[in-house]
Amino acid sequence: MNVQGITSQNESLKKGILLIAGWVSAILSLFIYPFAFGMLGVVSGILATKNNKSRIGVYLVASSILLMGIGLAFSTNIRGMF
Repeated sequence: MNVQGITSQNESLKKGILLIAGWVSAILSLFIYPFAFGMLGVVSGILATKNNKSRIGVYLVASSILLMGIGLAFSTNIRGMF
């Protein structure tokens, strides 16, 4: 394996970790600290799409904003259910 192959694998791993962390934080923004976890999801999505033309990061940004808004709007109602 050459240096470019190793670098490519490292970039793919970093992107995967960013996407997983972003989706987890986007979902957590519904339940606890909506603004903090929502912004973490947005930043993770932006960083994941920084050098790639992948659309998954864009979906993560949009979902994070949506879930953060829902979490902020209904934070007392959602917490009351659990």
